[in-house]
Amino acid sequence: MVTKWTTNLVNLVILGLLPVYIVIHAYLLPDSLSYSGISDPGFISIITLTFLACSLLALLTLMSNKKLKSARLTIMALAYVIFIYFLREADFHRLFTLEHVTRGKYYTMQSVPLWERLFAALVLLLLVICIVYLLIKYSRITWKKFRLFEPWSVSVFLWFIVLFISQLSDKSGLNDIHVGRVVEECSECWAAIFIFLAVIQVTPMLFTHELSLNETSKTQ
Repeated sequence: MVTKWTTNLVNLVILGLLPVYIVIHAYLLPDSLSYSGISDPGFISIITLTFLACSLLALLTLMSNKKLKSARLTIMALAYVIFIYFLREADFHRLFTLEHVTRGKYYTMQSVPLWERLFAALVLLLLVICIVYLLIKYSRITWKKFRLFEPWSVSVFLWFIVLFISQLSDKSGLNDIHVGRVVEECSECWAAIFIFLAVIQVTPMLFTHELSLNETSKTQ
C-alpha cells in the first residue's frame, strides 16, 4: 500500500544521508581530501553546481515544450532564479569584483564603473521580481501540497531547511572550525540536490495541469 512516507522515500533517504556524510567527510576522510573537498574549487562545490546546472537544463527543456504554454512564464521565472543561484554558488562576481553584488557596499565603490553597478542592480531587480511573482502565485499552493506531503513540495521545504542550516553555519562561529565548514558546504550541496528533486518531481504535475486546461477549453 502506497503511503505518504513511501511517496517521499527519495526525499527521506537523501535527507538521512546528509548527517551521515557530514560525519564521514569531517572525521573519516583523509585530512587532505577532507579539507580540499570543501574548498571553493573542491568536489563538494562541483557537485553543488552540477545539480543546479541539471535543474536549469531541465527547466530550459520544459520551457521549449509546446505542451506547457500556460506554465511557460512560471518556468522562465524559476529558471532565472536558479540561474542566479548557480552564479552565486560559482562565485561569478569574483571575475570582476571582490565585493559581492548583493551587498550595499558594492554600489558605493567608486572603483567599480557606474554601468557595471547599474547592470548588477538590474539583474538583482529582475531576480526580486521573479521571486515575488513565484511567492505570490505559488506560496499558497506549495503550502497546501506540503500539508498533503506532495514530494515536490517536501523537496522545496527541505531545500529551505538545509539552505538555512548552511547560512546559519556560515554566519556563526561554526565557520571557524573544520566540521562547521563541512556542515555549511554539505548543506549547500544538499540544497542543490533538493532543488533538482523538486524540479523533476513537479514536472508530471505541470503536464497534468496543462492537460486539464486543454480539456476544459475543448468542452467550452
